[in-house]
Amino acid sequence: LKCVVTSDIPIAQGLGSSAAATVAGAAIAEIWRKGDADKQAVFEDAIEIEGHADNAAAATFGGLQAALIMGGETQATPLKLHDELRIALAVPSQTLKESTGATRQWLPEQLKRTEAVSNQRALLTLLYGLKTGKREAIAAGFDDRLHVPHRKAMIAGFDDIVSSALDAGAYGVTISGAGGAMIAIGRGDMQPVADAMKDAYERHGMQATGLTPGVDTVGLLVEKS
Repeated sequence: LKCVVTSDIPIAQGLGSSAAATVAGAAIAEIWRKGDADKQAVFEDAIEIEGHADNAAAATFGGLQAALIMGGETQATPLKLHDELRIALAVPSQTLKESTGATRQWLPEQLKRTEAVSNQRALLTLLYGLKTGKREAIAAGFDDRLHVPHRKAMIAGFDDIVSSALDAGAYGVTISGAGGAMIAIGRGDMQPVADAMKDAYERHGMQATGLTPGVDTVGLLVEKS
């Protein structure tokens, strides 16, 4: 078996590269064994390999996905993403972490009740904002109390990056996954936002690339020649 692997996803930057690779590998295995790649079977294989389903759900099914545990099984559930929302990224040239697992060790084992309640409210507000495209809801939904306060120290100029993106028109800005890439959401042309985050990174001594990827709505796609 000879494989040629190409990927446009920056590695180890909190952008889901490992989940995408896992889904692709699981799909190849399914095709090798069965002649076809059933998405649900690939998703289940990817969960077993990755140990968590969040990025695997999006990589397999595309779009905005929630990984819900119901009846002891994890199910990928599509959520509404407003058609006019767009994304900007700033990806540093250096990998700022060893692995997602390593950065999870930075997170507290316990949260104060007020912070836990705040995070639940922020998540619901963010989902509402992503569905409706409302700026105020997305901004409020990005007010994270679990991940960002403990991970932002690894990103040089974090506050400057956030404020620069907001000034350039972003609705909300935060760390992408476990970092170190930064992600912003807004409408219209997001290149000025990506450039603003890139420039802010570089003001603090870190070379970066500004990207404006589209939102994939297909997920796993198998093409046979």
